[in-house]
Amino acid sequence: MKTDKIYVGDSLELLKKLPDNSIDCVVTSPPYYNVRDYGVAGQIGLENHPNNYVNKIVEVMKECKRVIKETGTIFLNLGDSYFGDEIKSKDLWIKDKQKLLTHYRIAIKCQEELGLILRNDIHWIKQVVNFKTRESFGSSVPCPVKDRLGLNSEIIFFFTKNKSYYFNLDAIRMPYKESTKKRVNFHRKYTPDSPYKGQFLSMKINPLGKNPGDCIIFPLERAKERHIAMFPSIIPEFCISCGCPKNGIVLDPFMGSGTTALVAKRMNRQFIGFELNSKYASLANKRLLERDK
Repeated sequence: MKTDKIYVGDSLELLKKLPDNSIDCVVTSPPYYNVRDYGVAGQIGLENHPNNYVNKIVEVMKECKRVIKETGTIFLNLGDSYFGDEIKSKDLWIKDKQKLLTHYRIAIKCQEELGLILRNDIHWIKQVVNFKTRESFGSSVPCPVKDRLGLNSEIIFFFTKNKSYYFNLDAIRMPYKESTKKRVNFHRKYTPDSPYKGQFLSMKINPLGKNPGDCIIFPLERAKERHIAMFPSIIPEFCISCGCPKNGIVLDPFMGSGTTALVAKRMNRQFIGFELNSKYASLANKRLLERDK
């Protein structure tokens, strides 16, 4: 397959056409279960049982594992949803209002059945609330329900194929606070003659900043394009920065409106995208053309 192109069709069937060990990084966000109807036959997310949805995503992940290089990485964004009365099953755990946990069911199957290594479940924080001051930072979609808390976060699973893989932590480091710098410098200066001699000497400030950790605020973005599940460009930027070498190839099997492709091009990476819905593929190509003007 040629790079820097979006192919229209079923992601699983298109994945099978890619050669082994050909992709550096997968960044993708499949449709969530029982949340939206994208109006196209064969779409993932409208299965009659959540287990069928889980199995389909795991099939896609199996192919993703095959096509990534030995040093490759996978960043899989998955949201969760709730059971409703429309889902009929004799399974004891399937009850109205039950939280599905499909994202973790998928992650566990990827570990147990595919042998993928889960390095992080990154928490994509949309809004943080300080309950004491009643202040909030960030934004999230309004939640109309009154008998539970709103969902202000999602998970981005970071998988690898092997124990050794490409990961550029320096590309995503965050600056230290001045108070942290002073505290570490104090320990380095005064501990040699203290009762705790040498205890803090191993603490060093990396000049490029600190590890951002696994709880990160990725603000939602407003967009002109009419794609009802567009994720913010800062997410593929983060994933590509740390998980894909320069000039590497990024794959998104659920390209949607093309956000991953746009970010990959801006960051001097190649991309391959798959999208089942031809209207969304056209929208993605339009955005790419506008970028090149």
